[in-house]
Order: sequence, then structure tokens, then C-alpha cells
Amino acid sequence: MPKIQMPDDFAEQTPDANILATEAVMNTIRTADMAFERIGRLLRPLGVSAAGGLVLGQLRDHGPMSPSELGERLIVTRATVTGLLDSLERRGLVARSANPDDRRGLSVAITPTGLTVIQQVRTIIHGRETAWMGVLTQAELQTYIALHHRIQDSIAGSDQA
Repeated sequence: MPKIQMPDDFAEQTPDANILATEAVMNTIRTADMAFERIGRLLRPLGVSAAGGLVLGQLRDHGPMSPSELGERLIVTRATVTGLLDSLERRGLVARSANPDDRRGLSVAITPTGLTVIQQVRTIIHGRETAWMGVLTQAELQTYIALHHRIQDSIAGSDQA
């Protein structure tokens, strides 16, 4: 796959832009897309999407929660959460019930079958993550994570869309 690089006339097209900033953002997005796509392929035999695996992981790690809380944690729309939960519930991986704290709302919990599946998901994914990130030293990984946190804070604190 060719590396993302800006055209030679980038500065002429956008004189106020930073070519390295653009290249960094585009490469970050490409890397995330590649990882998400590969994760989806790895999970296909388990019948779980990458997003479904994230839902199961949240429920396993944090216990039952409302669909809206899941949406906030995963940064997806309510409609997306509903679709994910419908799929996971059909497979018996999660169960929805009345929320004991708010009878108008729902609570979602992982089932025993879901616990088995999330363990399989994590075994598969964490093994691949270790291999993918093995091109970096532990110190480089710590720096990589810290840099991402700084960028995330900058994006989150920005007033612009």
C-alpha cells in the first residue's frame, strides 16, 4: 500500500496549512482504518463485529449500563448502539432489562455466553495488537500513547468543528 504523502504543490494550494500536520492526520486515520478493518476480519469467524466486541468489552469491564451510556463510551449514535445491541442480543451475548434505577430506561448486561466470546475476542485481538505494535520499543509505545493523548486533548478542547 502506498504511503500517504502530500503533493508537491501542497503549499501553493493551502499556504496557511502545515504539510506535516496534514500528513500526520491522514496517516493516523489510515492506520486506524487498517486496524479496524483487520480486527473485523479476525472477528468474523466469531460472528462479532469490531464494534460489537467493543460493546462486550465495556459491559464485561464496567458491568451493566444503559444504552445511552454505552453510546457515550463508544462515541457512536443511539441508532448505532441499538443496532449493535439488537445483533448481540439475537446471538445471546447481551440481555436488556428494565433499568432498576429508572423504570423508563433499559439496562444492558453481558451474558455468560457473551463472557466466553469476549475472552475469545480479546485473545485474538490482543495477540495481533502485540504483533502490530512490536515494531516499536516499550519506550516508543509509551511516547506514542502520550502523543495521542495530547492530540486527543487538543481536539477535545478545540472550539472549532
